[in-house]
Amino acid sequence: MTQGEMAAIIDLNEEDDALRPLTAYRPVGTLPFAGRYRLLDFPLSAVAHAGVHSVALFMPRSARSVQDHVWDGSSWNLDLIQGGVFMFPYMATRDYSDSQLRHRYFDDYTTFLRRSGAPYTVIIGSRNVASVDLAAVLAYHQAGDAPVTVVYKKLAEAEMAPSDWTLTLSEQGTASAVVPTEARREPADADGKVPSFMDTYLLATPDLIDILDAAAENETFRPLPALLRDYVVANNANAFEYTGYLARITTLQRYFDYSLGMLDEANYQALLFSAVPVLTKSKNEVPTFFARTAKVENSLLGTGSYIEGQINHSVIFRSVVVHQGVTVDNSVIMQGGKIANGSKLSNVILDKGVVIGPNLTLAGTPDQPLVIGKNQTILSAADIPQAAATKA
Repeated sequence: MTQGEMAAIIDLNEEDDALRPLTAYRPVGTLPFAGRYRLLDFPLSAVAHAGVHSVALFMPRSARSVQDHVWDGSSWNLDLIQGGVFMFPYMATRDYSDSQLRHRYFDDYTTFLRRSGAPYTVIIGSRNVASVDLAAVLAYHQAGDAPVTVVYKKLAEAEMAPSDWTLTLSEQGTASAVVPTEARREPADADGKVPSFMDTYLLATPDLIDILDAAAENETFRPLPALLRDYVVANNANAFEYTGYLARITTLQRYFDYSLGMLDEANYQALLFSAVPVLTKSKNEVPTFFARTAKVENSLLGTGSYIEGQINHSVIFRSVVVHQGVTVDNSVIMQGGKIANGSKLSNVILDKGVVIGPNLTLAGTPDQPLVIGKNQTILSAADIPQAAATKA
């Protein structure tokens, strides 16, 4: 693909209620994943690998963590003299019955698109963790007849939630609609799978500008994702099947399951060592230190941690301290967590900066993990947000 042939819009205004409290102070895009990454790293890495020069981030309500993580885009080789990363302010909940605000919403998109100079644009979110080769998607689009291309992966119907977006596919393999699972009328295929839509569209930039300009003049406001779903219905779409690893991060349960799913070597290799390298903000830290008393089995650990206790089947992020007598089982411990002597954790998610006092038991279940929100300090059983927690 020619350098600069495609621009990218990454929309970070994604529904996050089902991921709280992890998204109380951050958007879905900056949720930590796999010991050292953020969800936003995956679309940023995909567009960087495809030679995209201009990337627009449409910011969520809580934008500070995005700005801190992305900065100038240098971690993804996007700190360019021409192009680079452009951050647009949060505007998702304004009163768009006001025509001036409605025009401003669409003007942010069209100004970026016109200045990018790219003949094509990809629109992508961050909640679908994958390693998509966008250059291959563009080649597929150019070879097809439809004005827009969408990306999907076949998933077992049993894995789909009622609100998950799917594609309605024709016998020719084109997509005629984007609909939630609960609204599907088509049966699963012979293998019991349905086309799970990955919130990714690719179309010619002038066509996208036309869509946005027309929407700005319409008195009924519709945000960009809804406009693109309408465009698929009106025109049909080329449907590009992605066959790599996919994690759909839409609920706490899915976040927990997919995080621990990274302990499966096949998943880890498929996501992080595919043809699309995954890049992230670098931190120069020392390796994790394991004391003589440490015992770690089937776990993933980031750098800069200090481990004296026992860890089994868990994901431990950077700069975590696990003291003597601690056991951590089937859990996710985010950056900067500290667990004092003698505490027992199982089926737990500790958000960033959580401190757990000595001799406590925190226990969730595989189907309902116990979640401790960001920067909380738990010094007694009374501090734990579940009555089932007891003194060790």
